[in-house]
Amino acid sequence: MRDDNLITDDSELSEEQVLKWIEAKSEQLHSQSRLLVDDYWRQLKKFNAKEPGRIGLRIRRREHNFSFSIEWYRMATIRQNGELKPICQYLKKGLGYRYPLQRFLQNEPAWEVTLVEELETEFANIRRQMALLGKMRDAFQQFRKAGQRQYE
Repeated sequence: MRDDNLITDDSELSEEQVLKWIEAKSEQLHSQSRLLVDDYWRQLKKFNAKEPGRIGLRIRRREHNFSFSIEWYRMATIRQNGELKPICQYLKKGLGYRYPLQRFLQNEPAWEVTLVEELETEFANIRRQMALLGKMRDAFQQFRKAGQRQYE
């Protein structure tokens, strides 16, 4: 069976184009995540006046490989030298792409539980896509190295 849409000439898709595509997809996922995080903080401020929530959220960029992480944490305060100082306790994600919500949402307001659960579903999907992009990038680099060895 013949497929006329297949790329048969390596020159049609350069290495640079593949890496740029992976980088662009990563940036799209980062932008989507940033919007979700910003929306979370807007909603947290809106509901916090009525019934305070203690779960925080952030995105942290990695220096290499177009990567980032989406992290939940518990916000608290401690008294130090007569002053209240904010502290954050980062929550462990565990295996897979999802955070174990049942454990860290106990005793949190219902509005916050609903909000976190909805967002974590979105974030688990984004984490999965980021992991797949990373695997694609790694496989592409291994493929490229194998091709270079062939010509040495």
